[in-house]
Amino acid sequence: MSVSLDDIVEQLKRSRSDTLETMELLRSSRQQIEDHAKQLEGPKAALEYIDFFLDFFAGAAADLDRVCAELPGGLAGAHVDLLRQIASNASIEQRRCLLFRDKWINKPLPDERMRPLLNQLSTDSRDQIAAYRSLDNAAANLQALAGLDERSVDDRKLDRRALFTRWFGR
Repeated sequence: MSVSLDDIVEQLKRSRSDTLETMELLRSSRQQIEDHAKQLEGPKAALEYIDFFLDFFAGAAADLDRVCAELPGGLAGAHVDLLRQIASNASIEQRRCLLFRDKWINKPLPDERMRPLLNQLSTDSRDQIAAYRSLDNAAANLQALAGLDERSVDDRKLDRRALFTRWFGR
């Protein structure tokens, strides 16, 4: 099935919208954590976790917005690279979600009534991080639409004449 540029732009707009919704959820969780700080073992850690992901998601939303605005004017390899970078960074930050969950949630809590709040915080950020995996597919579709080869010129197989020309410059 062929994907059009408009389809990809719509997917990116949805991803941006989902990112903004997740940011609102994190802000709400931040307020609740501030309100119940005395009932939590590590309120500072939870606030730092939220602040990190708010910054991360704000950057991703800005990048998605930029790509959505620029794509109708022309497709560039930089758009593909940017989408892949968001997906790659998200994949790396998945570990941060796991570490937070292991250190602050997967244990007996001083006040078990705080577990749903911490679980929701962890789930919201993890789900948004996981959703960025689809940006790899969007990047591949953009690449196919642009006719860009996945490999750089240096990585392509060269015939004998092209190889000798590259080596000896003739």
